[in-house]
Amino acid sequence: MLFECGFLVFVINARGEREEFDEGKVLRTCIRAGADRATAEEIAHKVASRVRDGMHTQHILKMTLGLLDKIGKPEIAAKYDLKGAMMRLGPAGFAFENFFAEVMQEIGYATKVRQIVQGLCLTHEVDIVAETKDQERFMVECKYRNYAGDYVGVKDALYTYARFIDLTEGHIAGKCPRFDGVWLVTNTKFSSDVEEYARCKGMKIMGWKQPKDASLSELIESKKLYPITVLRLIDNFAQKKLASAGLLLCRDIAQMSPEQLRNLTGIAKKKANTIVDEALKVCGVE
Repeated sequence: MLFECGFLVFVINARGEREEFDEGKVLRTCIRAGADRATAEEIAHKVASRVRDGMHTQHILKMTLGLLDKIGKPEIAAKYDLKGAMMRLGPAGFAFENFFAEVMQEIGYATKVRQIVQGLCLTHEVDIVAETKDQERFMVECKYRNYAGDYVGVKDALYTYARFIDLTEGHIAGKCPRFDGVWLVTNTKFSSDVEEYARCKGMKIMGWKQPKDASLSELIESKKLYPITVLRLIDNFAQKKLASAGLLLCRDIAQMSPEQLRNLTGIAKKKANTIVDEALKVCGVE
């Protein structure tokens, strides 16, 4: 809670709505990104002292990242802006379904992306076909958004479940393999109608902060599956080179030497050294 001349300070969020500025949110996010308590408190206090009524949260984000960079903590700034990094995946040339396939592999699934599967009535391109070790097979529909205020509505849920039913009926008719369940995944949020529909139909959903304790952001952070778009010391040209080489996660880069990265991508030696060094720090490797 912050007071400005005796009044609460309200900021404008990504959806264009006014909300009370929360200094504690800055503090908690800094700590979650890897800052020690003292650093997090210093950043949160400086941000709070500069926030003004009506300021946009995007401006506050840039202010926070600038302060983290200024104190020599670009790796913390990188993880602080994880949601923004996900929004940059598409424009940087990375497919969200490829990223989420990597996430699913980390939690024990075998995956194939962009598979053409014949249903009872229609042919479908399935974003991800995921299988467990017990040979349970799932259809995964990915809904990517690159605008922070956007969300996935119930029409997408209805459409996804209808496709799943067509594949289920296609299996009964002998046209396609069996699918045991369906996932709907997004890098943003689901409407409350989607949550209600998914509960009713037994459809698994995973959004940026949904469901609680098992969301996409929590999975990325707990498994350190940071996309390379979190890196702050990298330019657009280098990002395109990494995308062309199929390098999607910071940990992929952290496992390489600068020379290996340079040979694979053609990135200049000095830039390759910088990229590998930052990737190591983001992944917590000294």
